[in-house]
Amino acid sequence: MVDTNPGGGGLEDKVQALRSVAIYPEHPAAVETIETHFAWVFLAGERACKLKKPVNVPGMDLRTLDARRLSCAEELRLNRRLAPDVYLDVVPLVRGADATLHLGGEGATVDWLVRMRRLPAALMLDRAIAAGTASAARLTAVGAMLAQFYRAQPRLEFEPEQYVERITGQIHADRHALFAPELHLDDHCIQAALAATWCAAALLESELAQRAREGRIVEAHGDLRPEHICLSDPPCIIDSLEFSKDLRTLDPAEELAFLWIECEQAGSARAAAAVLEAYWQGSGDRVSERLLDFYRSRRAMVRAKIIAWHLQDPAVVDLAPWRELAHAYLARTEHYARRVVGTDLCAGMD
Repeated sequence: MVDTNPGGGGLEDKVQALRSVAIYPEHPAAVETIETHFAWVFLAGERACKLKKPVNVPGMDLRTLDARRLSCAEELRLNRRLAPDVYLDVVPLVRGADATLHLGGEGATVDWLVRMRRLPAALMLDRAIAAGTASAARLTAVGAMLAQFYRAQPRLEFEPEQYVERITGQIHADRHALFAPELHLDDHCIQAALAATWCAAALLESELAQRAREGRIVEAHGDLRPEHICLSDPPCIIDSLEFSKDLRTLDPAEELAFLWIECEQAGSARAAAAVLEAYWQGSGDRVSERLLDFYRSRRAMVRAKIIAWHLQDPAVVDLAPWRELAHAYLARTEHYARRVVGTDLCAGMD
């Protein structure tokens, strides 16, 4: 990663400064840090601040100061849709006359951070699933909120054939990514998942086209995982995928299928079922089980690809058994696609 902001200081210097309680106006007792693929998050008292890394990956080039400023502003805009009281502002990291770094105030801006209200960890859905505290009432509130959210989003127009081609194009792209030799994934596992997925896509072509014909496609959240859902009253959902409108362009049924896959991985498909039922009740948009299974299959394949990419990130490569997890998601891809078409129909295709 190369930061093209001359004189701004390196990422390590910024991270070190932001680890110090002295840099925060609130003077928290301690600062906790979390590193992700694309950012550092600093938990300081009642606030959380996100510093974006100067990464350059397909679809996201954050190597310049201005690019990170614009990305922070977009993150603020998008996340205020589902968490209006959580995302507070975008604040500059400045170097003062004494050469020290601090948040806001006088000095030369060397970076930008998104400042948020810190949410109670125990209320995040992944934690609540693990603790067995995800109540039906709170899950119903999440589903009702999502029904209202999707209803309020402008429709993104797709011709029916165009939407089907979009789905098949995504499968082609996932195939290419999963077979990348540097990932060393099991070829048979990939091929079995792909064969079942292609079979399911062909059978559901008319249903997929109908979703576009009905104007169901919207600019959604893009990363609807349990760890992004807070079961507060009212609930809120954070960490919308900010760097790509294309990746946020989804059928709500597909986004909810993604939540199902991730809740299932966390140990509770029941939690996802409660959210989905509340969404259906609030929206009237009840889809067939086999279309939902196809979307579950698709999102499991996408997750397999993203998880496999962790193998190429030195910062996180040793944090989890990524290859085994990718294979588990590929098995789930095949499982749900086969539910669409039936085991006999796909027999021998892999």
